[in-house]
Amino acid sequence: MTPPLAAKRGRVLHILRALDFGGVESQMRIVAAHASLSEWTHSFCAIGPGGAVLEDLRGLGAEARALGCPTKIPSPKAILALALFLRRNRPDMVQLYGAEAIFHGIIAARLARVPVVICEEIGIPRHSAKARRVFARLYRHADRIVAISEAVKRAIVDMGEARPEVIEVVYNPFEPQPFRPYPPLAGRVELGFAGRLEAVKNPMAAVEAAALLRDRGLDFRLRLVGDGSQRRALADRIADLNLSDRVILEGFHPHPFALLEGCHLYLQPSITEGFGLAICEAMSAGIPVIATAAGGTPEVIDHGRTGWLLPVPDAAHLADAVERAIALGPAELAEVGRMGSTSVRERFSPETFMRRSDALFDSLLRDRGRE
Repeated sequence: MTPPLAAKRGRVLHILRALDFGGVESQMRIVAAHASLSEWTHSFCAIGPGGAVLEDLRGLGAEARALGCPTKIPSPKAILALALFLRRNRPDMVQLYGAEAIFHGIIAARLARVPVVICEEIGIPRHSAKARRVFARLYRHADRIVAISEAVKRAIVDMGEARPEVIEVVYNPFEPQPFRPYPPLAGRVELGFAGRLEAVKNPMAAVEAAALLRDRGLDFRLRLVGDGSQRRALADRIADLNLSDRVILEGFHPHPFALLEGCHLYLQPSITEGFGLAICEAMSAGIPVIATAAGGTPEVIDHGRTGWLLPVPDAAHLADAVERAIALGPAELAEVGRMGSTSVRERFSPETFMRRSDALFDSLLRDRGRE
């Protein structure tokens, strides 16, 4: 039974750079939507701009605010505004997400005497030598560091920014997609990709792989759902390779997997992934996934059982993996999709995430009480 409001243990304020759109913003939407499962009250603050997710949070009944400050490190204006906001609101703990929120948030929280400070690294950090020294000093003023995968934790430790005993792995939650029976595999093969059209997501490898698959005689269509700085380059490459009849740039869509219904294989040839939200969404829908064995992805996919991992995120390896998967036939592909869906729904559901987060908050509250 969900505890009444009066029985809540305290209030956690989640602080981000912005509340517009993106992976961590989607996580905040999930937290707000499932706040009744938590023994803590959750509120939200963007140091910089608001946007679509800010309005979503308010629509879900959550307290949410955008301060509208500059977020480029360092921003004295952001530190001052955030410190004043924290003094007025007096949360029991803050959780800071990403570099800008961590940098400004730790300083502001300590100035405002917030009892507990949690920092969450939302991806594989790529810090310069100077940034490593800065974050190593900042993290000494945090009560706990959260990593969204074991890969992220290793990266923080390897860079010398924090000791492993102060880092806790809490996997991201995701909202499962409707599970659909595997579509008939007769005629054209439907391939899909969803995500930011940025170099780290490597959508160009999917386009290059499409050219190889066409030259090998495969009848297919590839749909890329998303937007980003590489969209023009992708459009030019599709035209250069004469793939306009086979590769479709769908653009941004708030519900990308609605466009990928009937997909036979989902492709994620990222250079790296801190966790892999879109991978989990595709798997939950029953779509077999081919993704790069980088970052946190091997913690999501059991190679050969719940999907397939690419050793190298290039077009040749991706095209080979697609051919091998299609050769398995619809029955085995459907079984991989079913097992993948079961796996991510059990391990990364909002319910599992809220329980895990509450356990972290409770342990920090107990530690604070013993001081």
